Amino acid sequence: MEFRRDAPTRLTITRLRDKFEDEGTVQNVHKNNSGIPRTSISHAREREVIERFQQSPRKPVRQATRETGISKSSVHRVLKRAQCKSFIPRFVPALNEDDYDRRIEFCEWYQAKYAEDNQFPYKIVWSDEATFKLNGSINRHNCTYWASNNPLVTVEHHVNLPGVTVWCGLSALGLIGPFFFDDTVTDAIYLNLLQESAMLSIQEIFRNEE
Repeated sequence: MEFRRDAPTRLTITRLRDKFEDEGTVQNVHKNNSGIPRTSISHAREREVIERFQQSPRKPVRQATRETGISKSSVHRVLKRAQCKSFIPRFVPALNEDDYDRRIEFCEWYQAKYAEDNQFPYKIVWSDEATFKLNGSINRHNCTYWASNNPLVTVEHHVNLPGVTVWCGLSALGLIGPFFFDDTVTDAIYLNLLQESAMLSIQEIFRNEE
């Protein structure tokens, strides 16, 4: 496809797609005589939307759209008029008294390494792993709770459920992985994954001992 000007970015295309799915047009519906008019819903339908979220505060907006036949943007307007907000649960790890000092020490160490070698950030591979359970639980980043006030909900942590653990690394030169653990993760299995899989990919990307 050819463009008379710079091609649209991925973000622009994504926004246009979402706008079309929500409003049925890519034009600005808030301007006069452009796009489709904003739909209005009755008080009874508004009450139905509010009652559904009162009964199931964790209900996704898209699900409410399917159940009521009301557009996603209209559901958002109803929730906004009802002064409902979306609260996303966050996992807050327990902090020990010396954890704050450790954070400062790490920042000071990092700054010192950068002062010695301004290429130091490009020699780092940041890594993390996550376990995805197969019990149908929703990833916490996609789990919202609609309420007028912060509900302070508690997220239960299930153990010994079937799932898969994934390891991935991130560097200035690209991604390393992802790699999947087939068995329960022990120190030996974790070390084997680093040595047999992760290090090979790191060496392939960096192509030097640094």
